[in-house]
Amino acid sequence: MLFGDITQKIYNIDRLRQILQVLAKYGFGYIVDRLMIDQRIVSKNLFRFGPMNKLKIFDLSVPVRARKVLEELGPAFIKLGQILSTRPDVIPLEFCKEFEKLQDKVPSFDFKKVEEVIRSELKKPVDEIFNNFSHTPVAAASLSQVHYAELKTGENVVVKVQRPDIRKVIIKDLKILDGLAKLIEKHIEESRIYSPVGIVNEFQETILKEMDFNAEAAHIARFQLNFKDTDTVYVPKVYHTVSTGRVLTLERIEGTKITDREEIEKSGLDRKQIAVNGANAILKQVFIDGFFHADPHPGNIFVIEGNKIVFLDYGMVGRIDEETKDQLANILTAITERDVSEISETFLAMGMIDEVDVRKLNLSLADIMDSYYGLPLKDLRVGPLLVDIVKLVPQYKVKILPDLFLLAKTVLTIESVGKRLYPEFNMAVQAKPFVESLLKSRYSPKKIAKEIRKFAKELNRLKNSLPKDINLILNKIKKGTLKIDFEHKGLENLILHMDKVSNRIAFSVIIAALVIGSSIIMQTDKGSLFLGFPVLGIIGYLVASVLGFGLAIAILRSGRL
Repeated sequence: MLFGDITQKIYNIDRLRQILQVLAKYGFGYIVDRLMIDQRIVSKNLFRFGPMNKLKIFDLSVPVRARKVLEELGPAFIKLGQILSTRPDVIPLEFCKEFEKLQDKVPSFDFKKVEEVIRSELKKPVDEIFNNFSHTPVAAASLSQVHYAELKTGENVVVKVQRPDIRKVIIKDLKILDGLAKLIEKHIEESRIYSPVGIVNEFQETILKEMDFNAEAAHIARFQLNFKDTDTVYVPKVYHTVSTGRVLTLERIEGTKITDREEIEKSGLDRKQIAVNGANAILKQVFIDGFFHADPHPGNIFVIEGNKIVFLDYGMVGRIDEETKDQLANILTAITERDVSEISETFLAMGMIDEVDVRKLNLSLADIMDSYYGLPLKDLRVGPLLVDIVKLVPQYKVKILPDLFLLAKTVLTIESVGKRLYPEFNMAVQAKPFVESLLKSRYSPKKIAKEIRKFAKELNRLKNSLPKDINLILNKIKKGTLKIDFEHKGLENLILHMDKVSNRIAFSVIIAALVIGSSIIMQTDKGSLFLGFPVLGIIGYLVASVLGFGLAIAILRSGRL
């Protein structure tokens, strides 16, 4: 156990040093310096790289350099960047756009390793499960790779196999990321508005879910249920008997990429109908199911016979509850009616804006609406409009649920693909009946009856609990045992700074006392002498000098004189 702990510590130190070296390599050495990490860990060679390389690095923009850092640091960091690319409320928009370019550019792993993972997970060798299994992967990503295969029953399948030991690597990197996030929050004040620790915690939850193929299989099962009565969308079958948390076996889809116009026309498929079917599939997921495919990039969408849409890779999904669906419908209706006050009021109702000048926000929204003024619905492009609204997020600190950003990106992607297939395609026209249906459903007898029942239940709970709660409070007041917990917010940093200031003042007083005491001793000419001066006085001066020098270094390193 001890050996394991030591091994873990050695790995963490080596990996941390590698991360810091990559940051320095791409011109972020000033951040490393501010983290106040022990120099024995950082190492003296950390900031040594050629002047020509340094010059070339600073020719690149900060977002580009940040992307290169993430790419060089591997799977966990690439995934972090991909997730951050959908969060303009967390990082500046220019970083989001740059992080969208992050790709899993990793070599495939050896087929022997594939066999080992399958044997470990399915308890049988590959040749006992499959008639044939391609040794060369169809695709390789940072977490897994995909192979073509044929089951013993004759079905053609694709097998997604997780990289060996990738979970251990990711978990180790997550621990280091958590530690770095805490250091960043502690030593770099301006980072606190982005909550680095919160970002890492959210990322940890997301990536660990993505690494569990059972979760992806469950997502597929839900999509199959949601589209069982739809003939415009096909969901691949999961072969559960040959699937686990690290191996996922799916029906192989022989289709055409949705962006391959030439092949679509050769196959006799209808480009206009494909664009409509794709849009309707996403709109149904959002406004009816509240459960949508959150990564519908062109490589993840195929078209098969009958103009049917097939989504691939169900690892990333988004969820929207009933209340959010209603509020989203409000926003889309307000956009089409150019009603900026309704948009900001809905933002307020959703808790998306806090302590913001609503009047200024309305003026900014009005500027956006003016650029689309007079356009008929058929000419309104939803994607660019959403992008313009998202640009207001950092300016007004709008707090939007992560799933809503995924939704905006999904809509933008589908509209772009639809336009490429059929130039006259319009997302706003396709969305209108879904939004109208959702708005009408609010006032349906069934919905009203449901709301009344819910209100009655809440009222009944209140009726039963209120007298007891009041009686309990009164009894505590009589006995003098009533306690009120008071939690302060935003004062943690003030307390920390006051503690530092008081320590420095105390240190300064000690140094001053040493200097004064030593000066008095120097005037006595008593005790042991050195060069005619009292030894005790000389020692006092030396101690005061060392302490004063240390205090000066600490103040200079903090960057605050």
